[in-house]
Amino acid sequence: MKTPFPWRGAVAAAALYTAAFLLTCLVHELGHAVVSKLLGGQPVLHNTFVDNRTEPLPAGTEVAIALAGPLVSLAQGLLVLAGVWRGRGAGNAALFGLYAGLFGIINFLGYLLTGPFARYGYIGRAEELLHVPTWLVWGLAIGAGVGLRQAVVATAPLFLRFGPGLARPPRGRLMQALVALPWLLGSGLITALSWPLPTLLSLIYPPMSNLMLGAAWGGAMRRPYPEEAVAPGFLLAALRLGPALGLLVATAAVYRLLAPGVVL
Repeated sequence: MKTPFPWRGAVAAAALYTAAFLLTCLVHELGHAVVSKLLGGQPVLHNTFVDNRTEPLPAGTEVAIALAGPLVSLAQGLLVLAGVWRGRGAGNAALFGLYAGLFGIINFLGYLLTGPFARYGYIGRAEELLHVPTWLVWGLAIGAGVGLRQAVVATAPLFLRFGPGLARPPRGRLMQALVALPWLLGSGLITALSWPLPTLLSLIYPPMSNLMLGAAWGGAMRRPYPEEAVAPGFLLAALRLGPALGLLVATAAVYRLLAPGVVL
């Protein structure tokens, strides 16, 4: 018997995915803004970038501000994923944490990956100010790409906690609901909430960076299958659509309120 696609759980997952992405962006930009403020700047915090009213700043200050956001994202990814690994839940909080942890890692390594291509970005700007040689810029980018894939693949067992003991067809539907539909719906909603976009990178970043989640999907499908698979039942039954949508609305509201900018 064919396992029905868990539409309700998938929409809840998409809401959690989008809320986690928006929150990751806000925390990232807040990292830039706080360091700027601590170093004597006059930052204006927006939802997708930070302006500074005290430009030009000393080179060392610019480097510290540029690196603050990616490093905050890295800390978010490591700390949140560590908590998810220790937990055993399969509800909204566990899935939100999984997405938020992954987005933190993707954010950090993604910036290193785009260093050679987006010299106006935070990492590209820091590399220019530090006079990082071209060979090292490319080496960091390639290493980040390899490391990012490996890090995402390693989270495959965490996704499978939301459907343990499944045979191949229902496991595929599980990963479609946890990765494919959230990516499709989330990318469109994130772009709409971020409009107008300040740079081309801001336009392509949400869909392109999170394509890497496909590595978790592939990793999950390659994991060993049980000799006696359990009956799938109703997939993602532990996810609650109402709270997931409520979290998305609250996060999106804060995200849009910061679009015009707030002086810190």
